[in-house]
Amino acid sequence: MIAAGPRGCARALRASASVLAAAAGLAAGCFPGPAGAQPRPAPVPAAPASRAPAGPLDGATYDYERPPAPAGGAAAPAVPPEQRWLGRAFVHRLAAADPARPLPILVFLHGTNAAQIKHRWMGGGQEGDVRRIAAQLMEAGQIPPILVAAPSAVLPAAVAVARTSWPAFDMDAFLDATAARLRGVATVDSARVIVAGHSGGGCNAAGGIATALRASPPAHAALVIDTCMDADIALPFAQSPPTTHVVVSWQTLTWARRPFADFRRAFQRGIEAHPAAPGVLRELEHLHPTEPMPHDAMVPLVLRRWLPSLLSVDAVPSVPCVSP
Repeated sequence: MIAAGPRGCARALRASASVLAAAAGLAAGCFPGPAGAQPRPAPVPAAPASRAPAGPLDGATYDYERPPAPAGGAAAPAVPPEQRWLGRAFVHRLAAADPARPLPILVFLHGTNAAQIKHRWMGGGQEGDVRRIAAQLMEAGQIPPILVAAPSAVLPAAVAVARTSWPAFDMDAFLDATAARLRGVATVDSARVIVAGHSGGGCNAAGGIATALRASPPAHAALVIDTCMDADIALPFAQSPPTTHVVVSWQTLTWARRPFADFRRAFQRGIEAHPAAPGVLRELEHLHPTEPMPHDAMVPLVLRRWLPSLLSVDAVPSVPCVSP
């Protein structure tokens, strides 16, 4: 099931306070974080391993799709081909301990995929495995138990070109499908959704992370990892909901020809026109991975830097408590 967590007071006051308190280890009700306090990146090794040692994951993986396979001869739902996907979710043993407890979820959008690899970054392909990155953080006690889920594009044309990848991605539909697949196994906390987009996953101003940020309730955070950084995509990031943390990270070791100055100016203008709530991040950071394949190495580097602080109590933004 999917649970409405402590994003806003109206939603929190309608929900069960005791369930919300258990959801993320917080007090029930509204959560006015320290005024002006912002999450900060966690220290990471100078050269973190992007590929975890081989071995079985301590958890279970669940596959599903959009549209769902029709049952009993029913017609399949009408979903445009470019918006269809194969979904995969991972539930670590620590996250499966209490199926009724709403847990944060990391939603990962892969980049272009001309090779048509299924479940890229979720067990498919050679770049890395987001499930293992999250599992390592949980097992080390650096983050609380979380769920991990990702769509995998079905139509090659939908992820063939970075700037048109993931057209009109529907985060609400993805979360609903994920929650349905995990029913009885784990519960999604809709107020603690972190969406990460790597490369082409964050290049389309009309899709990918840009449209994921229109979800309701808004995402808790967006991690934009080494994407195209065109000026037109800067505005959707800067104009994210005021309680959504946004971190844009990039490297120039292998991708130096991007309009960084134009992106920065557009991002700043967007922030000035649509300021975030107190304590909410609008962060730009230039990183320097030391591993081979720096573009791919950015994924574990950014997740290890930011997930610990974004999943902490202090990462809940300071917002006024307004009765419904």
